[in-house]
Amino acid sequence: MGLGLFWKSLVLHRWIARKCGMRVSFSPEETRPVYKMEHEEIVPTHFDLHDPYDYCRGRALELAREEIGNLPGNVAEVGVGFGHFARLINYCFPDRKLFLYDTFGGFDKRDVDFDLGKDFVKGAFRDGFLSQAARKTTRKEDFPDPAVIQEKCPHPERLVFRKGYFPETAAPDGEEKFSFVSLDTDLYQPIYAGLEFFYPRLHEGGVIFVHDYNNWAWTGVKHAVHDIEKVLGPFKKMPLPDAYGTLVIMK
Repeated sequence: MGLGLFWKSLVLHRWIARKCGMRVSFSPEETRPVYKMEHEEIVPTHFDLHDPYDYCRGRALELAREEIGNLPGNVAEVGVGFGHFARLINYCFPDRKLFLYDTFGGFDKRDVDFDLGKDFVKGAFRDGFLSQAARKTTRKEDFPDPAVIQEKCPHPERLVFRKGYFPETAAPDGEEKFSFVSLDTDLYQPIYAGLEFFYPRLHEGGVIFVHDYNNWAWTGVKHAVHDIEKVLGPFKKMPLPDAYGTLVIMK
């Protein structure tokens, strides 16, 4: 079979499988990846398609957990959204506190205005921000609910919610040390503040995931990483080929 015909048949196979409701994965079944198992029952909404079904990002978390091993330190996420990735973190680190930092009420105007002023937000996302600012209205269902997030996590007793504007909400946690952190805030200022706060508190061998680093729509994320490196020094980093361009930083 020629290579072109092989790829055509592979694409057709995946299309048929999806139409029949089957989950398609290139990973060996015997590896039983956590991400596949844990999201088998989730029905996607227009908010969360990229989280439950971004296999690359979820599998990378599982592998990062294996590398971290018995390294001490708690775990955290800044920018919790609807809690899909928080659920995976909680599953992979059942014996550690999971600090969850979010406004739980949408983007903060200070961060939005900064990125709009720098032209860091592109396309429909920029249009959406401008439209929302003009309407001065929001819908409650657009925001995450901590109670719902807690219900979907396998070890809810480990969750520590920090509601409000980051990094102000991190003030009680200045003495904490961390082994894994997810930064998923989309905008420049909270990404910069997240790296400024967590990287010095990250154990050697710890890992930070910076979501949207290679996302064309949220260019402030990459600017924030490069700017904080001028202060903290160059990071050991590797980009992932996942849906929204996550950057992995190891200490």
